[in-house]
Amino acid sequence: MIAIKYPDILLDSLENGHMIIDDKFIISYWNRWLAINTQIQKEEIIGKSLKEFYPEINYKVLYRKIRTALVIGTPTFYDTNSSTKFISMNRNKVTTSSLKLMQQQVTISPYILHENKVMVSIYDISELFEAKLLIKKEIVKVSRLNDKLEAEKEIIDKNIMMIKTSFDGIIIDVSTLFCQFFEFEKDFLLGKNISIFKSPDIPEATYKELWWSVKNKKSWSGELKNKTSGGVEKWVQTRVTPIMDENGELSEFSAVYHDITNEKLLAQLYITDPLTKLYNRARFDEVINFIVKHQRKADTDFILAIVDVDYFKSINDKYGHQVGDEALVSVANSLKNSLREDDLVARWGGEEFVIMLKNVTLDEAKMIMEKARESVQKNKINNNISVTASFGLTKYIIGEDTKETFKRVDDALYEAKNGGRNRVAVK
Repeated sequence: MIAIKYPDILLDSLENGHMIIDDKFIISYWNRWLAINTQIQKEEIIGKSLKEFYPEINYKVLYRKIRTALVIGTPTFYDTNSSTKFISMNRNKVTTSSLKLMQQQVTISPYILHENKVMVSIYDISELFEAKLLIKKEIVKVSRLNDKLEAEKEIIDKNIMMIKTSFDGIIIDVSTLFCQFFEFEKDFLLGKNISIFKSPDIPEATYKELWWSVKNKKSWSGELKNKTSGGVEKWVQTRVTPIMDENGELSEFSAVYHDITNEKLLAQLYITDPLTKLYNRARFDEVINFIVKHQRKADTDFILAIVDVDYFKSINDKYGHQVGDEALVSVANSLKNSLREDDLVARWGGEEFVIMLKNVTLDEAKMIMEKARESVQKNKINNNISVTASFGLTKYIIGEDTKETFKRVDDALYEAKNGGRNRVAVK
């Protein structure tokens, strides 16, 4: 066993896992949390290769993440999802949910650079996933309650957030709880169009899908954001049900709301990059995987772009990491402000960003990215430091493995950087 002094008392007291490994995956520290949750004691594992104990890890990706953290001197992230874990660990918490394995967020931070050592931190984010499961169960309960208590108007009025509209969206009834929640008087709402609750933050495609479903006599469920009369934003899980007349024709729509504001705020913490406030890589992966899985034409017609800040290491070396962080925030804002409402931008890791542009041609996408590139170059850090970025661009081909898409966009980015940087290249 390798004898190295580490702040054992501090790391062993933390409610998350910490190990220290080098770029050959040799373990030189294993804290108490890991020992408890893996049932592998530090005496058994320190000095040995992580591969001996967890051969299922993608070590090619892990090596690249370790090297990236050591080279740029900032943390990187090893991406996991609900079905693939970094280290498979059973949950110790007693729970009635189906979530038996621990959901993890993994951060790789530079530790001892001259020894090529990093600290791998594992955080248990099972609570978030379990909260989502509980929310789904609650929605089912609310729907069943709505069915059972339809005749009990007074009970529904006081305990269910409900709104009823005519076929053309005019509000004809609202429950007392709905009025209390959104802080409106019932008399004010009656006769108004339901569109007064429409939020500019919700994609137009969501509203189109909602109306297409109910007008085709199908129920619709989804998450919507509305504002109270005082301007406070509220998130609600919504189920809209079409109501037929005696001839089987659409007559009215009934919607039941369930407050999920706190859950959304919690979820936002886990899908947002803390520095740039953009979506993080895990969220982008979730979106693109969903699109590719369902293969809906309206979604699969997209352009993928990778953006890399030019000479970022030099910025850190010359001006310090605080200025480097300011540069990343500046680039993130430039990208976000250059995109359209339905476009998606996320921090990919380190100094890289990823963008999804929907329903555009490559030529149109290149024009948008040229605008973004100019915006990045125009903004000055501390009024005197210029930053530029290189852009790689490619079109997703319906049905292909996204690995091929990312390979093309990486090749395009390499072409942009190899061609002098601060340019947009297309593959």
